[in-house]
Amino acid sequence: MNSSFPIVTSAVVTYLSGLLLTAPVLAQTQTPVAPAPTAPAAPAAPVEQPSAERSYKAGLEFLKRQDYSSALDRFDQAIQINPEYGVAYLQRGITLAATEDYGAARADYDRAIELAPEPPDSYLADAYFYRGFANYQLDDASAALSDFGQSLALNAKAAPAYFYRGIIYSDQGNSTAAIADLSQAIALDKGYGDAYLNRGSLRYEMGETEAALADLNQAVKYQSDSPVAYYNRGVVYASLAEPGRAISDYSRAINLQPDYAEAYLGRGLALAALNDSEAAMADVETAISLDANAAEANKVRGDLRAIGGDYEGAIDDYNRALSIHPDYSDALKGRADAYLAVGAAREAAQDYEDYLAINPTDAAALTARGQALAQIGNLQDALRNFTQAIRSNPSNVDAYYRRGELLAATGNLTAAMADYQRAAELYLKQGQASGYRQVLTSMQEI
Repeated sequence: MNSSFPIVTSAVVTYLSGLLLTAPVLAQTQTPVAPAPTAPAAPAAPVEQPSAERSYKAGLEFLKRQDYSSALDRFDQAIQINPEYGVAYLQRGITLAATEDYGAARADYDRAIELAPEPPDSYLADAYFYRGFANYQLDDASAALSDFGQSLALNAKAAPAYFYRGIIYSDQGNSTAAIADLSQAIALDKGYGDAYLNRGSLRYEMGETEAALADLNQAVKYQSDSPVAYYNRGVVYASLAEPGRAISDYSRAINLQPDYAEAYLGRGLALAALNDSEAAMADVETAISLDANAAEANKVRGDLRAIGGDYEGAIDDYNRALSIHPDYSDALKGRADAYLAVGAAREAAQDYEDYLAINPTDAAALTARGQALAQIGNLQDALRNFTQAIRSNPSNVDAYYRRGELLAATGNLTAAMADYQRAAELYLKQGQASGYRQVLTSMQEI
């Protein structure tokens, strides 16, 4: 199955508690004026006008309660009263970001940065961080990297800035820089579960399986409610040929997120590794019911059907997988194998050809294409494919045996005997007793 992991990012904090305590007071007040009476009467009671500071503080309270509409109203009011109230722009930007209006949020962060007081009494590091996050969400990686760098220059202990910069480096394929930043985030915050999760994912993709497992253990420790952490660790356990542990983690992920299609698929594959075909099929069926457009799930169901001898059903599943993902080479290979099994040699040969255009050195596919070509009478190309398979993998015993069969059928008995002898040696070395007996029988028939 696909070994790539979902990248997980932390939810950005929508309230900076420090700002409430340290923000400069830039409030303006207006003295109420009673209207002039038109007739002798008691003077009207003065109406207290809102101040920027009061509106700002009210906005913070609404923001803490995640009442974003009311928070925006109060921050709007604060800015209307005092258009130079920089920290109000910052908090309004944070509120807009919480509603996923990142474009408007970025505009407010721009204004907040323009109006920021000089350090050390400044929110500037936070403003750069939040603008960096908005740029990240708006797919402006270059601007986001610049902003996170500015934020870290002002506050080198900001773990989230290292985290998000690491995520961008990961997106760009710079795994070394990504791991360095994620490691720095962890150094600053030992319980940063998302940093462990993403560093573990990167390490797995780099082939550092044991280090990945150590990170994902930490991710699960600090984020025991994260289905992705359990799923990713399940993938690592599966790669370590520990299907029991993989099943346990996939099950935990499913308990936390019952519609987690990928977890059902992963568990299905692990169950198949334990030869529990019925349970494996049930999980793969569930994965498809949750995401009918998952090409991999349809391909895996095809594999399971082929294992059970239902080649026509397998072909249907491979067709579906390829309609979703036309360049899905594993589905092409599976369909080719199924076509060959039902005697559709011409269709099999074409699928193998398409597959080999993507994976030209796959010895098993070269051997199988040789079989298909031989069945449709294209003996010279079949012989060429068997030879290419042997060159690609000199231990490919099936290629030697199939080439020997073809050579014997065309009367080249000396060359056929040499291939049979080599096949017998390989079958014996690989512990394949039935293959060894089969080739001995073929040798006796020459």
